[in-house]
Amino acid sequence: MKVWVVLGLMGVGSIGFGEEKYPNGMTILETPISGEMHLVTGSMDEMDVARGPASTFKVVIAWAALDRGLIQDTETPLEGAEGLGLRQSLQKSINPPFALLAEKLGEEVLGEYAERSGLIEGKIPKGWMRGGGQEAAHAADLKTTLRREHSMAVAWMRGTAPWNGLAAKKLQDALIWKEEKILLRAKTGSYGGCLWMTGYGPDKAVTVFMEGTVSRRPEILKAFFGRWGIEPATL
Repeated sequence: MKVWVVLGLMGVGSIGFGEEKYPNGMTILETPISGEMHLVTGSMDEMDVARGPASTFKVVIAWAALDRGLIQDTETPLEGAEGLGLRQSLQKSINPPFALLAEKLGEEVLGEYAERSGLIEGKIPKGWMRGGGQEAAHAADLKTTLRREHSMAVAWMRGTAPWNGLAAKKLQDALIWKEEKILLRAKTGSYGGCLWMTGYGPDKAVTVFMEGTVSRRPEILKAFFGRWGIEPATL
């Protein structure tokens, strides 16, 4: 792959949903299905700052596991997921099943998929999984950038991501937020002070980023879904 709104529940200066005002420090990138990326809010200076991908990295683990046959479908309960399948495990972003999958895949194999995904900045270093699957579930010390996160979402939308075939179809099915009013595919991430949501709908790809604690995750969700004029059913 080429490297290619309630708004501020806690943010200072945030006002009405419909007025498209966002918390200070939030960055939103948006790209129509046929068109160029534009900055909705934030600074272009943030585009190539290396940051932890947090749980958006679970998409890479899911892709590798589907491609290697460790997962067969999106709804069969995963080991360690307390009865949840891949789709719900991604949406709820629970760590145990992805930690187990990362350990089964191993550092070398998962590192190969991480590099191929285009999500990770720079080469994958040896020993990146020295902390085991628990750290790998949110990418350990690997880094991404706003540009890379958004490029991944745009590639999903346009069908140009490096994953293809049956694994790709299953992965896209796993990214659907089924209870929402509009068909949206997305992944959240909240770890290490980095809050993300990246994905796409019928007409555009959107990536939302903000630094903060996990308690501010609802602001990320509302800003993301607000780009389609809806409030999320699940916070």
